[in-house]
Amino acid sequence: MIDIKPAFDEGMRNIRTWRNRYSETEYPHKVVINMMYRAYAMDYIWNEFKNSRLPRYNSINEALIGMEKHYSTVTANNINANLLNWLRIKPNERIGTLIYQNYEKIAKEAELNYSKKEELEFSYLFNLLQDKLVLYYIAIRLTGKNMQETITAMTNYMIEPISGMTYEIAKQAFQQLYVARFMNDNYRPLP
Repeated sequence: MIDIKPAFDEGMRNIRTWRNRYSETEYPHKVVINMMYRAYAMDYIWNEFKNSRLPRYNSINEALIGMEKHYSTVTANNINANLLNWLRIKPNERIGTLIYQNYEKIAKEAELNYSKKEELEFSYLFNLLQDKLVLYYIAIRLTGKNMQETITAMTNYMIEPISGMTYEIAKQAFQQLYVARFMNDNYRPLP
């Protein structure tokens, strides 16, 4: 089973850093931007995967490292320069499981409402873990394993094949098979 605790810890560190770096009114919007940043990057990588434009790997470890590096390259070369424009011209477009405009409404409320700020932080972590698992799923598939073998190796659950697997469906599958339970067992809101 894939250990997502390091990704969870990374997300908690990010939240602490952003809370200290940004004002109360700026902070919730930065969380949303970061959620969308990751979603756009993962959507881009998912499309590369589905269109067989990613390299094959000889081992899972090599694939995980390679895909983390590829994620960084995609964000630097394809997402950074375009994200704010995409959000401005397509605020209601669904990217994976996220719609920017929906989260921006919550961010606006979170400027003055702690429970909404906590909701955003939870959503950020939840989506971070889902996206990490999708990246790991792609990495393992690039070693030649099929969908069922990969999901079983990642979650310890055997599932029926999912026809028409998309980025959104992959996120939802990992939510049900792993992330919801992990968050229930590990997440505690920051004071």
